[in-house]
Amino acid sequence: MILKQSTNVIINTMVQEYSNITIRKTSTVKLVLFSIFTLGIYWYVWLWKLVTDINKLYPQKGKRIHRYNWFCTLIGLEIISIILELKGIQSEHIINIAGVLWLWINLALTLQILKNIERYVKEKFDLDIKHNVFGWIIFGSFYVNYKINRLNFSIQDSLNRKITQMKLFNSEPELITYLKKILNHIIPDNKF
Repeated sequence: MILKQSTNVIINTMVQEYSNITIRKTSTVKLVLFSIFTLGIYWYVWLWKLVTDINKLYPQKGKRIHRYNWFCTLIGLEIISIILELKGIQSEHIINIAGVLWLWINLALTLQILKNIERYVKEKFDLDIKHNVFGWIIFGSFYVNYKINRLNFSIQDSLNRKITQMKLFNSEPELITYLKKILNHIIPDNKF
């Protein structure tokens, strides 16, 4: 009974702690529609704000995403792609080289965003969250937005899986130790 109450307290505390994470949530439909209507400008604004929020999770050097480098490169490739298209230089080729480079750099940036979120959840909650590689490659930043919107569910699912796994192997002392460790990490001066 005490273990069940402790487990529920931990889950509720983690959900409450997640609500303190400052990553903005944007409807994926809104992101797609506004990006189309603004010819991609809204996407850049959304991405800038997202990277700002992710960097707030990691204020120390070495784990931050360098916005200016990424954005200058992405916008520069976008401009080159448009210029080449307007001059007709790329029309005789099947693909636009600048567009392909933009896509690869965009995928690298979204992967870095996903990995930073994954690292944060691992450090903060001692949980592993999974990402769908297919979803990331096909949908890129829209997949990142989807994962951010569902992050609290991913944390809850991972926590429930971990607790269930510990219960299955009859490791009650290990479960209690894990729950105390997580609670101490979330609320440093707790009384549990």
